[in-house]
Formats: sequence, C-alpha cells, structure tokens
Amino acid sequence: MPPTHETIDHVKKKLRLETPLIAVYDAVPYDDFHPLVRARGHMCCFAFYKRWLNGETVAIVKAPEEGDEFSEPTHGCPGAQRALGLAKEYPPYMAHFLTDGVGAPMGEGLMATPELAKEFLDRAVAPEVSSGSVLIGPLRLEQWDKVKSVTFLVDADRLSAVMRLAGFWSSDPDLVAAPFSSGCGLLWRDVENQDRDRPVIGCTDIAMRKYLPPEILCLSVTPDRFEEMMTVPEGSFLDKTWWNDLMDSRDL
Repeated sequence: MPPTHETIDHVKKKLRLETPLIAVYDAVPYDDFHPLVRARGHMCCFAFYKRWLNGETVAIVKAPEEGDEFSEPTHGCPGAQRALGLAKEYPPYMAHFLTDGVGAPMGEGLMATPELAKEFLDRAVAPEVSSGSVLIGPLRLEQWDKVKSVTFLVDADRLSAVMRLAGFWSSDPDLVAAPFSSGCGLLWRDVENQDRDRPVIGCTDIAMRKYLPPEILCLSVTPDRFEEMMTVPEGSFLDKTWWNDLMDSRDL
C-alpha cells in the first residue's frame, strides 16, 4: 500500500526535513503534473533543483531517433536520455569522453583508461521506459503507480538518518550502495540495476554538484523501500534524545 500524506508528513517532521521528496516517474507530461517545465538543449536535470523546491516537475521527453546529435541536443542532456532509458546507445566515443578525450568532444578524466570506462558503460543497463518520457519532480501520491524511485535531498546529518530508516527493517550492514555514476543515473537506473533492493547514495557526480547547495546529498530508494521506511514505529531512533539533541545543536 502506498504511504499516506499524514505518514510522510509525520516522518519528515521527525527528520526536520524541509526539502521536498523527489520522485522519478515513467509518465507522459500532462496536467496532473503541472507546473511542468521541459528539458531543453544541454540542460542537466539537476539545474531544476530550485524549481523542484518550488513544486515544479521537469519533463525529459524521448529525443527523435534522427536529428538530435550528442553534441547539439534539443531534448535535454543526452547522457540523461541514455541513463533514463529514453535512448538506446551511448556514442562510440563515450569511453574516451569519460577519460582521455581522444576522438571525443572532450575528456572528463574520470577514469584511468578508456577500457575501464567501457566496462563501466557496459554495466550501466538502462531502465525500461513505457511512456516515452521521464518526469522528475516532487512526490505526488496520486501518481504512485507511475513512481519508479523516491529521492531524499538531505545534508550529512539527515543522510545518516535516512540511511538508517532505509535499513531499519534489515540486518544487512552493506545495504546502502554508493556507486559511481551520473547524477541522473543515480536517481533511478542504479537503484534498479542491482542484484537486490539497495538504496543508493547520490548527488555525487562532480558535473552536477554546482546546481546544489554544498551541503546537499541524496538517497534514492525503490517505491517498495520507501513504503517500508514510512512504517518506522514510535520509539525508533527518531524519537530518541541523541537524534533530537543533534538536530537541536544544529539550530543553535
């Protein structure tokens, strides 16, 4: 069963969390998601961070098969098109794009060799999209059946808390993953692309960090994990003095 507004508000109050919960939707952009803004050009989806805070949702629509070059995109960041399952393949030079720039528009220097970068790209299995577009914006429970992941935008204190919430009903000490990926990949693809349901620490892509306040990271979870997190009972660590003392100390 999806969580209720009351349950979510209750948990957010205990977390003292003021940032909205962000969802990734496999859905077409229609009125129920307004206010909507469409991704254009090279725009990173995290460039819409402040607009998410204002209740807006960004729509990333599948680019046409022809006429939308990687170097001159018209439907938002081409990396997001691939990471979010809207395009099938990366350009053949992408391993060099991540490394030395040979034959690529640029070299990001993120991995030691193109061979390692190719292995990474081969493992980056994109999710299946049924609607032809991916929407990213505030969580709307009335659209729960279209939600593919839920993301908490948090500082380090609250990251520790939501990680514990995610593992509250588990004995697995290695439950939370922190993979290398693009910012958009960590929102959904890398939540799904695992051998079990593991929450993912995100907002660690250097290229998208500039769009966020310096203290913000995130944790992305599956809808099932989110539902479980919202069942945290009274008497958990969120009700203990050491959590609330920490929060009180930050308010001084």
